[in-house]
Amino acid sequence: MLRTRSNPDVRSPAIIQSRLMPEVFGGFEPGQRLTVLDLGPGNTSTVNFLSQFACKIVFADLLDHPAIRNPPQDTDTATIAGFISRQIAMPEGSQVDICLLWDYLHYIDLTTVEALSSVINPWLHADSKGYGFGALHGTRPSDTNEYGIHAIDALAARPSAEQTAYFAHSQQRLNEHFGALKIMRGTLLREGRLELLFGV
Repeated sequence: MLRTRSNPDVRSPAIIQSRLMPEVFGGFEPGQRLTVLDLGPGNTSTVNFLSQFACKIVFADLLDHPAIRNPPQDTDTATIAGFISRQIAMPEGSQVDICLLWDYLHYIDLTTVEALSSVINPWLHADSKGYGFGALHGTRPSDTNEYGIHAIDALAARPSAEQTAYFAHSQQRLNEHFGALKIMRGTLLREGRLELLFGV
């Protein structure tokens, strides 16, 4: 069952044009098999878009786990990685083609970023890609949204009531601590967020 966080806003989502999403899915044909790891809470727009593929989708709302969201002080990377691995529950032997990071990397500290990297690294292959957002000018965005894929070149964004700590990691910091996927390109969305394309 697709589960989303509580959201009092029932309006239609805002549609935001994406320059990099076509690069994420551009190499895949309808009906092709692929595995997608989505680190968001789950979004019907994403499910509808991915239905054109023979797709296995793993949703893992890591912010729903208190010990991942706010690890106890001095918790080491390996312990946090254990929490993340159990929360994702990826089937054994899986290889992830696309990892939808959204803005998750900015809601966790760098120790947790490293833990996530260690967990997903064994599931990646040479052509794996990732998609997410960067912290523009090292600041928190003025609004908080939950995102999904509306079309190959567009995102669906709904306002979220979720409030949590925000870590405006620079692209350099992410590349230093998130070794599983590296930032390949970045471009500015119309709404002022920086969208990022990741690769192995």
